[in-house]
Amino acid sequence: KNIKYDLKIVCFNSTEAVGNNFVFPSGPLRENFNEIKNYDIIFIIGDKNNKKLLNKIQKIKKKSNIFFANYIPTNLSKFNLKRKYLIFSGIGNPHEFETTLKKNKFKIEEKIIFPDHYNYKDEDLNEIKNLARKKGLKIITTEKDFLRLSKKQQRNIQYLIIKLKINKLNNLKKIILNKR
Repeated sequence: KNIKYDLKIVCFNSTEAVGNNFVFPSGPLRENFNEIKNYDIIFIIGDKNNKKLLNKIQKIKKKSNIFFANYIPTNLSKFNLKRKYLIFSGIGNPHEFETTLKKNKFKIEEKIIFPDHYNYKDEDLNEIKNLARKKGLKIITTEKDFLRLSKKQQRNIQYLIIKLKINKLNNLKKIILNKR
């Protein structure tokens, strides 16, 4: 049975965009790109200047509500940016986490990427902590990953808190309220 939606929203990361144009599991798309014509709101997270992505969207949907957004770290003051870091994550787009850190002047010495929704074992964290200790690195992960760790596993690990800043937020609110 199909679900009737009041509002359909699709998100793209400006760095990855549509990737190889294939649908999951062969590519990053969850459905054929032409389905964009059925969406009310399109989010592009990251660089506003991805003309290739914008042109591709507008070829299929001339009049579209496109909103740009960026990941903004909210706890940067908790980090010593003079230190070098080991980063690890088990999220859908780990490269975006790394990009966000680099944009904010983190010195990344090592990175370990796990599959999305990875269930961390004590051995995984012991390896991470041993490598960091050996190389004199601080450890940082995503808030999502940190919260999936046990209290014991969380020791000596910092995490980045990120909020999504949406440009033209009032316009988005109007669209959402008009769909009610």
